[in-house]
Amino acid sequence: MQIDPKYFNTFLVIVALVAASLITFFTLQNRSNEKSAFKERIASNDSLQTVYWQQVQKSDSIRIADFKGNFVVLNFWANWSDATIESQQELATLKSQYNDTLQVIAAAVGLQKKEALDFIAEHKFPFHFVAGSRQFSDLSVPGLPAQLIFNPEGKLQTVFLGYQNESQYDSLRSLLSNGYK
Repeated sequence: MQIDPKYFNTFLVIVALVAASLITFFTLQNRSNEKSAFKERIASNDSLQTVYWQQVQKSDSIRIADFKGNFVVLNFWANWSDATIESQQELATLKSQYNDTLQVIAAAVGLQKKEALDFIAEHKFPFHFVAGSRQFSDLSVPGLPAQLIFNPEGKLQTVFLGYQNESQYDSLRSLLSNGYK
């Protein structure tokens, strides 16, 4: 089959558009599958509540299990992600509203200790800041920000991956305001 030379450029443009569309589709599909697989893997891993997390500002470590009776958000974050900072602002608002029933463990990913300390000093979020790069890698978390929300019994309640806007936290806000049932 030969293409008439006057249609060759048009043909190339059409082929390029189809190829770009297919690449985009399969990339998004793979990303969705990766997030679903992560959520399933985390939901079946109930040992997370006993993992020790080294605190950034102190020499001791903490566990999710240390906060039994409270909702706990394990928040993976990095200072280079605008979405992470917006997400942390939402979590800080929730923490101030539900201080007695919500704890936030903010796990820094890919930061040197000084970078994390500078970020903490600048933003003054009311969180327990811990080193989280190793666990982020071990758990194969598919991106930042990522929040794992544990109920007062220490069981994983839900997982948020990414940050779109503040309405993402409506389900957490509802759980906190209605109490755990």
